[in-house]
Amino acid sequence: MGFMTRLNYFIELYFGVIRNIFKLRLWLPFTLYALLQFGLLLTLLYYVHPRIYPVLHPLVSLLGDRQATMFSHYPGLFVLLPSVVQWGKLALGIVFEGLAAGLTAVLFLRVYSGANREKVSLSLAFSKWLHLMGVWSFIVAILLFVNWLLPVLLSDYLVGNPRRLMAFGVLMRLFTVLLYSIFIFAVPAVIVFRDNLLKALRHSVRLFLHNPVFSFFLALVPYLLSVPTSYMTDNVTTIVARFNPELVFYILLAAIVIDIIVNFLVTGTVVKFLVDEQS
Repeated sequence: MGFMTRLNYFIELYFGVIRNIFKLRLWLPFTLYALLQFGLLLTLLYYVHPRIYPVLHPLVSLLGDRQATMFSHYPGLFVLLPSVVQWGKLALGIVFEGLAAGLTAVLFLRVYSGANREKVSLSLAFSKWLHLMGVWSFIVAILLFVNWLLPVLLSDYLVGNPRRLMAFGVLMRLFTVLLYSIFIFAVPAVIVFRDNLLKALRHSVRLFLHNPVFSFFLALVPYLLSVPTSYMTDNVTTIVARFNPELVFYILLAAIVIDIIVNFLVTGTVVKFLVDEQS
């Protein structure tokens, strides 16, 4: 398949998803998952509430005594809120994000399957919940490990050099997207191909090796939507010092909304690609 053919197909995948944006049922799984994330954010915002503090303090203390103390005071809570929320979202994601993606994959599969859509039931995603959890947990573990390991290995080279740190930050994000693109097909493959955990991962790696550049941009384009909020949370200390600390809450809220859109685009395009591969 030539470059222009690939490009046209890539654009067609996105137009296929965009044509379905007003089918509200397609948004429901990730919207419900986002409500869980919003509940987490709201709970952490009121961390010092007498009914919340005793429950969450042991968990927040895992970050260290200094951070736990800082998180219980204003405006320290807003300085640490993005990182604490991120760990909370990670825990939620291990249990529910794969399921939300699986349910959305079922709904998109019903759209793309035409006359056979009656054969695809939402119960399929629930029956595959453990496989979806396993695939998503594996992907997250790989991404976390690499994002921890590379900065440690290159710390001597990067420390004290702002330009290198900035360049490394950009390259690290791109490498993370590349790494994710290797496994971008895995979660939907559990639904489309009825794969188990290992088969879904192998299927995704095989598809990536056949379509590396295509897969990378399939992951990159939606990721770009999250760059502004990601940049702001990375500079949360500046925001708290120069602006209203409460602004951090609204940035994190915007990030949750953007995540819905990103997940919707990724799942919709990948499911269509897998359906085309299957036919």
